[in-house]
Amino acid sequence: MSRRRPLRRLPADRRGSLTLEWALILAAVALPMAGLFQLCLHLLGAVYESITLMNSMPFP
Repeated sequence: MSRRRPLRRLPADRRGSLTLEWALILAAVALPMAGLFQLCLHLLGAVYESITLMNSMPFP
């Protein structure tokens, strides 16, 4: 019976809930931003590659 009492108090324990909420919000914002940053970096690399290709072609 003594093992159940801490489990019953667990839903009522609200310590750390604010930290967890901020961590979830940060993860919800930071992870998509990291993916967007990688996508933009890839696109910027493709633009740079096409520009250098056009500049390296002989002038007609």
